[in-house]
Amino acid sequence: MKRYYITLIIITLLLVLAAFCTLWFAEGIFQTILPFLPLYFAVVTGLQHYVVVKSLYKDPRTFVKNFLGLTVGSLFLHLVLLCLWAFTHIPTARTFILAFCICYIVYLAFETVALVLLVRRKRNE
Repeated sequence: MKRYYITLIIITLLLVLAAFCTLWFAEGIFQTILPFLPLYFAVVTGLQHYVVVKSLYKDPRTFVKNFLGLTVGSLFLHLVLLCLWAFTHIPTARTFILAFCICYIVYLAFETVALVLLVRRKRNE
């Protein structure tokens, strides 16, 4: 699990740096919220992974229920946050939605690959 969190931190730092690069290279696109988006996704993804892994080792039969419940719950949390920001900050909503979707896809792919590798390793034990 330590390797997972190190990789999560590296991905987060790369996305934060990419958000700050919009400040220097793409003027007019940078928003102050953009560097905080990867931090938000890192926290949500890290907590979700921790709970799912603990349930996998505790009782593998409840793993699927816990994974699906946390996935749906985090999806609704992301949608609520996305809608609230888009409706309250209409002029800058397009940039925020694009950055949000990029972060969501990156962290979703990372979480999926990490869980698949973990379940395969657990099955081989």
